Amino acid sequence: MKITLAAHPCLCFAIALCALQTLDGQAQQPAAKMTFLDNGEVRIGMDLALGGAITFISSKEHPGNIINSADLGRQIQMSHYSGPWPYEVGDKKPNPAWAGLGWNPIQTGDCYNNPSEVIEHRNDGKQIYIKCVPKQWPLDNVPGDCLFETWTTLEGPVIHMRYRCTNNRSDQTFYRPCAQELPAVYTISKLSRLMAYTGNQPFTGDRLTHVTNDWRKPWPWTRFVATEGWAALVDHEGWGLGVFKADGGEFHGGIYGDDRSDDPKHGSTAYVAPIHTENFDHNIVYEHRTEFVVGQLTDIRRRFNEMGTKTPPVWRFVKDRQHWTLRNATDKGFPLSGEWRVKFSAQRPRLESPVQCWRAESAPFADLEIAYKGAATTAQIFWKRLDDDKYDGRKSVNLDLTPDGEFHRYRVNLASSPEYRELLIGLAIEPITKPRPGEEIAIKTVTLSTSRQTP
Repeated sequence: MKITLAAHPCLCFAIALCALQTLDGQAQQPAAKMTFLDNGEVRIGMDLALGGAITFISSKEHPGNIINSADLGRQIQMSHYSGPWPYEVGDKKPNPAWAGLGWNPIQTGDCYNNPSEVIEHRNDGKQIYIKCVPKQWPLDNVPGDCLFETWTTLEGPVIHMRYRCTNNRSDQTFYRPCAQELPAVYTISKLSRLMAYTGNQPFTGDRLTHVTNDWRKPWPWTRFVATEGWAALVDHEGWGLGVFKADGGEFHGGIYGDDRSDDPKHGSTAYVAPIHTENFDHNIVYEHRTEFVVGQLTDIRRRFNEMGTKTPPVWRFVKDRQHWTLRNATDKGFPLSGEWRVKFSAQRPRLESPVQCWRAESAPFADLEIAYKGAATTAQIFWKRLDDDKYDGRKSVNLDLTPDGEFHRYRVNLASSPEYRELLIGLAIEPITKPRPGEEIAIKTVTLSTSRQTP
């Protein structure tokens, strides 16, 4: 099964390599200031001296710490991306090793060892809440122009985490979409086997995939679609840490370095991150949830499959873009007001869904609620199958839009194409066939449905 995809232009997640680089005059890491939750099955610790990032996880059966903290770019932490490239503040320029990352606030600190600042935290024994001002990873002691918040609870071996990034950027440029780590997860290198289900029969108990990578390449990680929505870093006995994203499927990960160690400060590390690609607005309030399970691989898979969504996606554009992205177009920015209104530019626009998985036979139709005003046009609806890197005109159907500016409900028979089959991982809409600068389209919903449903 093909699992390696082309690298995303905004991604340079070589942060792990910083452990091998020493920067002259860099600050010393502060003494740890830990806060813990422990329910007898799993123990998790956040370091309040490092932005509240997770620096400790252990379990009853395996009391040792499995989180790697060789530098401030590891841990389990929030990490977001946008333009410009390079990102500069005043006379401060990015470290040349990381200039390609652009705007990149992270929860722990920066590549010069300056830690992020926790400004509020609570631990009542059942939940840990943390608010921090992150640092711009590529710059020397530059606060991020945003706030990070996390909420953490435990349920048996399951770690539930809610995340929020609140942007307050003075730069209101609408930058191209970038992949976001949700979150970045670095473990000890002993957990060297990256496991996931990458096949086209999710939730059937089909054989798992050992995802491999070549860390010596400029792009050290493998990109893959985990069709059950989870991936895990485990040791050779199948024990480790699983990561689950209910509304996602794209992951990045792999092993860095040749050594295999249980030392949390070792240079070698294992990495995994669930990914959504986003247009990350200057004022966005970006929230998401991620679950973790500590245990044996069979138990990790069972628990995540119980949480997994087994119905086709429904996207309702009420307050946000639902992880869809814009190409060659603009919108009114965050937040939405009950509809996603997109303005066309001088090129043919495209709207692309996040990576989510559904089987063709479970959703032969797409129901859309769209308003369009302009010259007569035929929209094109595309899809990707599991082994597709890009959208392909052969995998598409047409939709004639009523150009009166009013909202209409459309039902598109995707299954009318013989190419609509097996497991699907994404949808895209090109609303016009020729560039029409200044024209607009508004979308309220996109629903993948069966014929028994009424649009």
